Amino acid sequence: MLGDVRKRKQKARQEEYGVGKLQVKLPSKSNGFSSCINSIGIMLVVIAATGLFGYYRAPYTCLPDERLTVEVKLTGPFAFKSKLKQGSKITGLPNPESIAEDDKKNLYVGLSDGRIIQIKPSADGGRIGAGDTVNLTSGIIKNIPAVLKDVSHGWPLGLRLRGDTLYVADANYGIYTVNARSGKVETLVKVNDVNPSLRIADDLDITRDGKFIYFSDLSASTVDKFMYDVYAGVCKGRVFEYNTETKRIRVVASNLCMANGIQLSQDEKFLFVAESVQCAIHVIDLTTWKTVRTINIPVIPDNIRPTGKGTYWIAAGLVWTHWYSFLERNPIIYQADRHGSTQLQLSD
Repeated sequence: MLGDVRKRKQKARQEEYGVGKLQVKLPSKSNGFSSCINSIGIMLVVIAATGLFGYYRAPYTCLPDERLTVEVKLTGPFAFKSKLKQGSKITGLPNPESIAEDDKKNLYVGLSDGRIIQIKPSADGGRIGAGDTVNLTSGIIKNIPAVLKDVSHGWPLGLRLRGDTLYVADANYGIYTVNARSGKVETLVKVNDVNPSLRIADDLDITRDGKFIYFSDLSASTVDKFMYDVYAGVCKGRVFEYNTETKRIRVVASNLCMANGIQLSQDEKFLFVAESVQCAIHVIDLTTWKTVRTINIPVIPDNIRPTGKGTYWIAAGLVWTHWYSFLERNPIIYQADRHGSTQLQLSD
Protein backbone atom coordinates (compact mmCIF):
# COMPACT_ATOMS: atom_id res chain seq x y z
CA MET A 1 0.00 0.00 0.00
CA LEU A 2 2.73 2.47 1.01
CA GLY A 3 4.78 1.42 -2.01
CA ASP A 4 1.90 2.26 -4.36
CA VAL A 5 1.52 5.72 -2.79
CA ARG A 6 5.24 6.47 -3.24
CA LYS A 7 5.10 5.35 -6.88
CA ARG A 8 2.11 7.62 -7.57
CA LYS A 9 3.85 10.66 -5.94
CA GLN A 10 7.06 10.00 -7.89
CA LYS A 11 5.09 9.74 -11.13
CA ALA A 12 3.29 13.01 -10.33
CA ARG A 13 6.61 14.82 -9.75
CA GLN A 14 8.00 13.47 -13.02
CA GLU A 15 4.97 14.73 -14.89
CA GLU A 16 5.23 18.14 -13.17
CA TYR A 17 8.84 18.68 -14.31
CA GLY A 18 8.37 16.95 -17.66
CA VAL A 19 10.64 14.00 -16.91
CA GLY A 20 10.18 11.38 -19.61
CA LYS A 21 7.75 13.62 -21.54
CA LEU A 22 8.50 17.24 -22.48
CA GLN A 23 11.99 17.22 -20.98
CA VAL A 24 11.65 20.80 -19.67
CA LYS A 25 15.11 22.08 -18.73
CA LEU A 26 15.23 23.95 -15.45
CA PRO A 27 17.43 27.11 -15.41
CA SER A 28 20.85 26.47 -13.97
CA LYS A 29 22.82 28.82 -11.71
CA SER A 30 25.22 29.61 -14.55
CA ASN A 31 22.38 30.61 -16.88
CA GLY A 32 20.92 32.92 -14.22
CA PHE A 33 24.30 34.62 -13.77
CA SER A 34 24.63 35.14 -17.52
CA SER A 35 21.17 36.67 -17.67
CA CYS A 36 22.12 39.10 -14.89
CA ILE A 37 25.33 40.10 -16.72
CA ASN A 38 23.35 40.68 -19.93
CA SER A 39 20.88 42.92 -18.09
CA ILE A 40 23.69 44.98 -16.58
CA GLY A 41 25.32 45.31 -19.99
CA ILE A 42 22.09 46.55 -21.56
CA MET A 43 21.62 49.04 -18.73
CA LEU A 44 25.16 50.41 -19.17
CA VAL A 45 24.61 50.80 -22.91
CA VAL A 46 21.38 52.74 -22.26
CA ILE A 47 23.12 55.00 -19.72
CA ALA A 48 26.01 55.65 -22.12
CA ALA A 49 23.63 56.42 -24.98
CA THR A 50 21.62 58.80 -22.78
CA GLY A 51 24.83 60.52 -21.67
CA LEU A 52 26.02 60.97 -25.25
CA PHE A 53 22.62 62.32 -26.25
CA GLY A 54 22.74 64.83 -23.40
CA TYR A 55 26.35 65.75 -24.15
CA TYR A 56 25.68 66.66 -27.78
CA ARG A 57 22.31 68.28 -27.04
CA ALA A 58 23.65 70.48 -24.22
CA PRO A 59 23.36 74.24 -24.94
CA TYR A 60 26.87 74.83 -23.56
CA THR A 61 30.34 73.30 -23.53
CA CYS A 62 31.73 72.48 -20.10
CA LEU A 63 35.16 73.76 -19.19
CA PRO A 64 37.33 72.64 -16.28
CA ASP A 65 37.34 75.20 -13.47
CA GLU A 66 40.59 77.11 -13.31
CA ARG A 67 40.20 77.49 -9.54
CA LEU A 68 38.89 74.52 -7.61
CA THR A 69 36.66 75.29 -4.64
CA VAL A 70 38.36 75.02 -1.27
CA GLU A 71 36.40 72.57 0.87
CA VAL A 72 35.56 73.74 4.39
CA LYS A 73 33.98 71.45 6.97
CA LEU A 74 30.77 72.27 8.82
CA THR A 75 32.47 72.33 12.19
CA GLY A 76 33.55 74.96 14.71
CA PRO A 77 32.13 78.38 13.77
CA PHE A 78 30.44 76.77 10.74
CA ALA A 79 28.58 74.10 12.72
CA PHE A 80 24.82 73.99 12.19
CA LYS A 81 22.72 76.15 14.50
CA SER A 82 18.99 75.93 15.18
CA LYS A 83 18.14 79.61 15.77
CA LEU A 84 16.67 80.15 12.30
CA LYS A 85 14.18 77.34 12.93
CA GLN A 86 12.38 79.62 15.37
CA GLY A 87 9.78 82.19 14.40
CA SER A 88 7.08 82.14 11.74
CA LYS A 89 7.32 81.80 7.97
CA ILE A 90 5.70 84.22 5.51
CA THR A 91 4.29 82.14 2.66
CA GLY A 92 2.68 82.81 -0.70
CA LEU A 93 5.42 85.09 -2.05
CA PRO A 94 6.97 84.20 -5.45
CA ASN A 95 10.70 83.75 -4.91
CA PRO A 96 11.43 86.54 -2.41
CA GLU A 97 15.07 87.55 -2.70
CA SER A 98 16.38 90.61 -0.89
CA ILE A 99 14.88 92.27 2.21
CA ALA A 100 15.24 95.78 3.64
CA GLU A 101 13.73 97.14 6.87
CA ASP A 102 12.89 100.72 7.82
CA ASP A 103 12.77 102.33 11.27
CA LYS A 104 9.02 101.63 11.52
CA LYS A 105 9.50 97.86 11.21
CA ASN A 106 8.20 97.77 7.64
CA LEU A 107 9.83 95.15 5.41
CA TYR A 108 10.53 95.69 1.71
CA VAL A 109 10.88 92.56 -0.41
CA GLY A 110 11.66 91.96 -4.10
CA LEU A 111 9.73 89.20 -5.91
CA SER A 112 10.32 87.26 -9.12
CA ASP A 113 7.14 88.67 -10.68
CA GLY A 114 8.86 92.08 -10.60
CA ARG A 115 7.01 93.62 -7.67
CA ILE A 116 8.53 95.22 -4.63
CA ILE A 117 6.16 94.82 -1.72
CA GLN A 118 5.95 96.36 1.71
CA ILE A 119 5.03 94.07 4.61
CA LYS A 120 3.78 95.99 7.61
CA PRO A 121 4.23 94.88 11.22
CA SER A 122 1.33 93.61 13.30
CA ALA A 123 -1.32 96.14 14.33
CA ASP A 124 0.26 96.53 17.75
CA GLY A 125 3.70 96.92 16.15
CA GLY A 126 5.09 94.01 18.08
CA ARG A 127 5.67 91.46 15.32
CA ILE A 128 7.68 92.25 12.19
CA GLY A 129 6.19 90.84 8.99
CA ALA A 130 2.82 90.00 10.60
CA GLY A 131 0.77 92.85 9.08
CA ASP A 132 -0.76 93.71 5.72
CA THR A 133 1.12 93.44 2.43
CA VAL A 134 1.11 96.42 0.05
CA ASN A 135 2.44 96.61 -3.52
CA LEU A 136 5.05 99.37 -3.70
CA THR A 137 5.74 98.82 -7.42
CA SER A 138 4.03 96.92 -10.22
CA GLY A 139 7.30 95.41 -11.42
CA ILE A 140 6.96 97.00 -14.86
CA ILE A 141 9.21 99.88 -15.98
CA LYS A 142 8.36 101.25 -19.41
CA ASN A 143 10.55 102.91 -22.03
CA ILE A 144 13.91 101.58 -20.81
CA PRO A 145 16.05 98.74 -22.20
CA ALA A 146 15.49 95.29 -20.71
CA VAL A 147 17.70 92.22 -20.74
CA LEU A 148 14.84 89.85 -21.57
CA LYS A 149 12.78 91.19 -24.44
CA ASP A 150 9.96 88.67 -24.05
CA VAL A 151 9.41 89.40 -20.34
CA SER A 152 7.39 92.48 -19.41
CA HIS A 153 8.55 92.81 -15.82
CA GLY A 154 11.74 92.88 -13.78
CA TRP A 155 13.16 90.84 -10.93
CA PRO A 156 14.51 92.89 -8.00
CA LEU A 157 17.40 90.85 -6.55
CA GLY A 158 19.11 93.43 -4.36
CA LEU A 159 17.52 96.08 -2.09
CA ARG A 160 18.98 98.81 0.13
CA LEU A 161 17.05 101.48 2.00
CA ARG A 162 18.48 104.95 2.62
CA GLY A 163 15.92 107.24 4.23
CA ASP A 164 12.84 107.08 1.99
CA THR A 165 14.85 105.90 -1.01
CA LEU A 166 14.99 102.25 -1.92
CA TYR A 167 17.96 101.34 -4.13
CA VAL A 168 17.32 98.33 -6.36
CA ALA A 169 19.46 95.93 -8.40
CA ASP A 170 17.11 94.37 -10.93
CA ALA A 171 18.02 91.39 -13.11
CA ASN A 172 16.04 92.73 -16.08
CA TYR A 173 16.26 96.53 -15.72
CA GLY A 174 19.60 97.34 -14.06
CA ILE A 175 19.94 99.79 -11.15
CA TYR A 176 17.16 102.16 -10.09
CA THR A 177 15.61 103.83 -7.06
CA VAL A 178 12.08 103.71 -5.69
CA ASN A 179 10.55 106.27 -3.37
CA ALA A 180 9.31 104.20 -0.44
CA ARG A 181 6.39 106.58 0.11
CA SER A 182 5.16 107.32 -3.40
CA GLY A 183 6.50 104.34 -5.35
CA LYS A 184 8.10 106.65 -7.94
CA VAL A 185 10.88 104.93 -9.92
CA GLU A 186 14.05 106.63 -11.19
CA THR A 187 16.59 104.78 -13.34
CA LEU A 188 20.27 105.14 -12.45
CA VAL A 189 22.13 102.54 -14.54
CA LYS A 190 20.48 101.02 -17.60
CA VAL A 191 21.53 97.58 -18.76
CA ASN A 192 23.26 99.02 -21.86
CA ASP A 193 25.21 101.68 -19.98
CA VAL A 194 28.17 99.30 -19.75
CA ASN A 195 29.96 97.14 -22.31
CA PRO A 196 29.31 94.23 -22.38
CA SER A 197 25.84 95.10 -21.18
CA LEU A 198 24.52 94.03 -17.80
CA ARG A 199 23.06 90.54 -17.77
CA ILE A 200 21.96 90.01 -14.16
CA ALA A 201 22.29 93.00 -11.84
CA ASP A 202 22.24 91.14 -8.54
CA ASP A 203 23.09 93.16 -5.44
CA LEU A 204 24.33 96.60 -4.40
CA ASP A 205 25.48 98.83 -1.57
CA ILE A 206 25.76 102.60 -1.22
CA THR A 207 28.28 104.75 0.61
CA ARG A 208 26.91 106.85 3.47
CA ASP A 209 27.33 110.08 1.52
CA GLY A 210 25.43 108.57 -1.41
CA LYS A 211 28.24 109.34 -3.86
CA PHE A 212 29.16 105.78 -4.84
CA ILE A 213 27.06 102.71 -5.56
CA TYR A 214 28.77 99.34 -5.82
CA PHE A 215 26.84 96.61 -7.59
CA SER A 216 27.37 93.11 -8.97
CA ASP A 217 26.57 91.58 -12.34
CA LEU A 218 26.14 87.88 -11.60
CA SER A 219 26.93 86.18 -14.88
CA ALA A 220 27.38 86.49 -18.64
CA SER A 221 24.05 84.73 -19.19
CA THR A 222 20.55 86.03 -18.51
CA VAL A 223 18.64 85.22 -15.35
CA ASP A 224 16.63 82.46 -17.03
CA LYS A 225 19.79 80.66 -18.19
CA PHE A 226 22.54 81.60 -15.75
CA MET A 227 22.83 78.02 -14.51
CA TYR A 228 24.32 77.18 -17.89
CA ASP A 229 27.35 79.24 -16.88
CA VAL A 230 27.53 77.38 -13.57
CA TYR A 231 27.55 73.99 -15.30
CA ALA A 232 29.89 75.14 -18.06
CA GLY A 233 32.44 76.59 -15.64
CA VAL A 234 32.18 80.06 -17.17
CA CYS A 235 33.31 82.83 -14.78
CA LYS A 236 32.23 86.21 -16.17
CA GLY A 237 30.75 87.89 -13.08
CA ARG A 238 31.65 91.54 -12.50
CA VAL A 239 31.52 94.23 -9.82
CA PHE A 240 31.04 97.91 -10.71
CA GLU A 241 31.41 101.29 -9.08
CA TYR A 242 28.87 103.95 -10.08
CA ASN A 243 29.54 107.62 -9.28
CA THR A 244 26.13 109.22 -8.69
CA GLU A 245 27.56 112.72 -9.31
CA THR A 246 29.58 112.18 -12.50
CA LYS A 247 27.56 109.13 -13.69
CA ARG A 248 30.86 107.35 -14.37
CA ILE A 249 30.85 103.55 -14.18
CA ARG A 250 34.04 101.60 -13.57
CA VAL A 251 34.81 97.89 -13.22
CA VAL A 252 36.07 96.99 -9.74
CA ALA A 253 36.42 93.22 -10.27
CA SER A 254 35.81 90.78 -13.12
CA ASN A 255 36.01 87.10 -14.08
CA LEU A 256 34.17 86.02 -10.94
CA CYS A 257 32.31 82.72 -10.78
CA MET A 258 28.87 84.19 -10.01
CA ALA A 259 29.40 87.65 -8.46
CA ASN A 260 26.58 87.79 -5.95
CA GLY A 261 26.20 89.64 -2.63
CA ILE A 262 27.80 93.06 -2.06
CA GLN A 263 28.56 94.74 1.28
CA LEU A 264 30.71 97.73 2.27
CA SER A 265 32.78 97.44 5.44
CA GLN A 266 31.87 99.72 8.34
CA ASP A 267 34.68 102.16 7.51
CA GLU A 268 33.85 101.88 3.79
CA LYS A 269 37.47 101.09 2.95
CA PHE A 270 36.71 97.56 1.84
CA LEU A 271 34.06 95.79 -0.20
CA PHE A 272 32.89 92.25 0.59
CA VAL A 273 31.90 90.30 -2.52
CA ALA A 274 30.27 86.85 -2.50
CA GLU A 275 31.55 84.57 -5.25
CA SER A 276 28.90 81.89 -5.16
CA VAL A 277 30.36 79.02 -7.18
CA GLN A 278 33.71 79.30 -5.39
CA CYS A 279 32.02 79.34 -1.95
CA ALA A 280 34.10 82.38 -1.10
CA ILE A 281 33.85 85.93 0.23
CA HIS A 282 36.44 88.28 -1.25
CA VAL A 283 37.61 91.40 0.59
CA ILE A 284 38.50 94.11 -1.95
CA ASP A 285 40.53 97.20 -1.01
CA LEU A 286 38.66 100.15 -2.51
CA THR A 287 41.82 102.25 -2.83
CA THR A 288 43.64 99.68 -4.97
CA TRP A 289 40.75 97.46 -6.12
CA LYS A 290 42.82 94.43 -5.23
CA THR A 291 41.59 91.44 -3.27
CA VAL A 292 43.41 91.50 0.06
CA ARG A 293 41.72 88.47 1.57
CA THR A 294 39.56 85.54 0.54
CA ILE A 295 37.38 83.77 3.11
CA ASN A 296 36.36 80.25 2.13
CA ILE A 297 33.10 78.98 3.60
CA PRO A 298 31.28 75.59 3.43
CA VAL A 299 28.15 77.01 1.75
CA ILE A 300 27.22 78.73 -1.51
CA PRO A 301 26.92 82.42 -0.50
CA ASP A 302 24.28 84.88 -1.65
CA ASN A 303 23.56 88.27 -0.09
CA ILE A 304 25.71 89.79 2.66
CA ARG A 305 24.29 92.16 5.29
CA PRO A 306 25.60 93.73 8.53
CA THR A 307 24.37 92.40 11.86
CA GLY A 308 24.82 95.73 13.66
CA LYS A 309 27.40 94.09 15.94
CA GLY A 310 30.46 94.48 13.74
CA THR A 311 29.88 91.17 11.96
CA TYR A 312 27.92 90.17 8.87
CA TRP A 313 25.09 87.86 7.89
CA ILE A 314 25.72 85.68 4.83
CA ALA A 315 22.65 84.13 3.24
CA ALA A 316 23.25 80.65 1.83
CA GLY A 317 20.94 78.07 0.32
CA LEU A 318 23.20 75.09 -0.36
CA VAL A 319 26.04 73.30 1.40
CA TRP A 320 29.10 72.38 -0.65
CA THR A 321 29.49 68.60 -0.72
CA HIS A 322 31.96 66.00 -2.01
CA TRP A 323 29.57 65.40 -4.90
CA TYR A 324 29.95 69.01 -6.03
CA SER A 325 33.74 68.66 -5.79
CA PHE A 326 33.59 65.53 -7.95
CA LEU A 327 31.49 67.28 -10.58
CA GLU A 328 33.79 70.30 -10.48
CA ARG A 329 36.72 68.06 -11.40
CA ASN A 330 34.68 66.21 -14.04
CA PRO A 331 32.63 68.91 -15.82
CA ILE A 332 31.76 66.62 -18.71
CA ILE A 333 29.19 64.95 -16.43
CA TYR A 334 27.34 68.28 -16.15
CA GLN A 335 27.15 68.52 -19.91
CA ALA A 336 25.90 64.95 -20.31
CA ASP A 337 23.27 65.34 -17.58
CA ARG A 338 21.93 68.87 -18.04
CA HIS A 339 20.79 69.16 -21.63
CA GLY A 340 18.29 72.00 -21.51
CA SER A 341 16.83 71.29 -18.08
CA THR A 342 18.26 74.33 -16.26
CA GLN A 343 16.16 77.22 -17.52
CA LEU A 344 14.22 79.17 -14.93
CA GLN A 345 10.62 80.05 -15.67
CA LEU A 346 10.50 83.85 -15.75
CA SER A 347 8.20 84.39 -18.72
CA ASP A 348 4.79 86.05 -18.34
